[in-house]
Amino acid sequence: MTSPFDGPNSSVAGRNPVTRHQRVLCELVADVLRLSDVGLDDGFVALGGDSIIAMQLVSRARKAGLRITVGEVLKHRDMEALAETVTVIDQEPTPVADSGVGPVVTTPIMQWFRERGGGLDTYHQFAVLRTPSGLTKTHLISMVQALLDHHDVLRLRLSLRGGAEDWALETLPVGAVDAASAVRRIDVAGRSEDDRAALVRRESDAARDRLRPREGNVLQAVWCDAGPDSRGELALIVHHLAIDSISWRVLAADLATAWRGGEGNAAIALDPVPTSFRRWSEVLSEQAHAQASVAELPGWLERLRPGAARFGDRARVPGRDLESRDRRFTVSLSAEFTEELLTAVPALFHADINDVLLAGLALAMGDWHRRRGTAGDGTALLHLEGHGREGALADVDLSRTVGWFTSMFPIRLELGELDWADVDAAGPAVGTAVKRIKEQVRGIPDKGVRYSLLRYLNPETGALLEQAAQPEFVFNYLGRFEVSDDADWSVVPEYGTGLDGTGPGMPMAHSIEVNAATVDQADGPVLRATWTWADSVVSEADTRELAETWFRMLRTLVAHAREPGAGGLTPSDLTLSSLSQHELEEIESDLRAF
Repeated sequence: MTSPFDGPNSSVAGRNPVTRHQRVLCELVADVLRLSDVGLDDGFVALGGDSIIAMQLVSRARKAGLRITVGEVLKHRDMEALAETVTVIDQEPTPVADSGVGPVVTTPIMQWFRERGGGLDTYHQFAVLRTPSGLTKTHLISMVQALLDHHDVLRLRLSLRGGAEDWALETLPVGAVDAASAVRRIDVAGRSEDDRAALVRRESDAARDRLRPREGNVLQAVWCDAGPDSRGELALIVHHLAIDSISWRVLAADLATAWRGGEGNAAIALDPVPTSFRRWSEVLSEQAHAQASVAELPGWLERLRPGAARFGDRARVPGRDLESRDRRFTVSLSAEFTEELLTAVPALFHADINDVLLAGLALAMGDWHRRRGTAGDGTALLHLEGHGREGALADVDLSRTVGWFTSMFPIRLELGELDWADVDAAGPAVGTAVKRIKEQVRGIPDKGVRYSLLRYLNPETGALLEQAAQPEFVFNYLGRFEVSDDADWSVVPEYGTGLDGTGPGMPMAHSIEVNAATVDQADGPVLRATWTWADSVVSEADTRELAETWFRMLRTLVAHAREPGAGGLTPSDLTLSSLSQHELEEIESDLRAF
């Protein structure tokens, strides 16, 4: 007999799916996680899944006629339990009229960008994809045209009415943007790998400078053609108003579909987009004044109280520090630790990978500030970035929608009293820290999606939130990216995975910015984190020390998870949430005695 406190996947190993729902779910999970086999006792999170991959799973399940939610995927500990939540889609409801063409409401993250100031035209993201041998410029133009015509936001146009403070956005009609003017071919046949890399970066910068959102030009493509018998590289540069990290997965998949389906002059047919970005922008505007949103205001103001740990002796002066490649470095956590960090640790604590990463970050910041005497009231005030495609605001399918959905919201992390010697020894204090941070993250309503509505789309609540204390540290986990040398249209990781590019003159929005992602390589997953800092507030040496301390704490989490008795539930895992953490741990201890 097993108890609810047993470790993950602790029942009879190797049970195979029996029902159709079980078989379909196991096959889909194996597909999205690139695994050879998934059984009934396997858990999505324990196998390394996260909320971003969960959205892909939900979308594929819908195509298979099954309805599940992201929350259910992340909540249930094994495939058997998840299969019990599945409902059959007998008939899809008649879709609501949803034209993606026309006026687009300026979303909260776009308002944040407007307030930030700096170079409007050059704020972008870019990714480099492997292209197959045999690709021609004519074929590539037809493929890019299919993307432009299929995803309305790639035809986004920005107008400035009465100055830079008043933005008006619209998506142009299908066919309004000509792919031929957006695609540039560069001959790289015979060039060395280093020469090609330098050329890609130089041409990508030039393409960035050709972006003109006020003219409806938000996408540029540079194809490095290595010859008809060799694989090349395609750099896609998209203005950030029209893209986010999840959108790259959609575009890469669509390019692969277009390549397979456009041979022999056949028409390119891409999977439908259930919800337009334009419709989503309207949902955000509608929800900004809703009672459920306004009711969250006191909680956000409490999180934004003054007194948190500070970085450096001087406050950041907006506009003083500009984004620069010279003040950026990337560090990597080896596969040896990343594998367990993604799987065993979240499963033991019934947590999400973000809970685990933030627990390590809270420990690192606590140690870093403690040694500098900058700990303030013992809390850390951060901005967290999320993917923003939360179902809490509306029951819509955004898994195929391209656009800038990013949400940003504050969180106050509080470790409380800890035995730091026990932390260094990977003792029980580490588990205590994980549980505390996990509960604080879970205390954020619906992953913070309503905060930015109150801050940017509701003038009354926005004025109060603007006057509150503001985080000087931002953290963003971009999810997992597969890297395969054999896969056409896969991301080339050497150029980054969905990081923002600002161009010259963009002010930094925080004193320290961290963008992390997991890259699946041949020898296993590797966690990569890119750190950027404001020189006037914090030094490179201090920033590097904080980055190294974070990875040290993550390794400590893994070491703690290897100890007997590590992990356990927290109150948010139970319906009986009135139980305290102490009471819950006493129950766990009594059950383990049997």
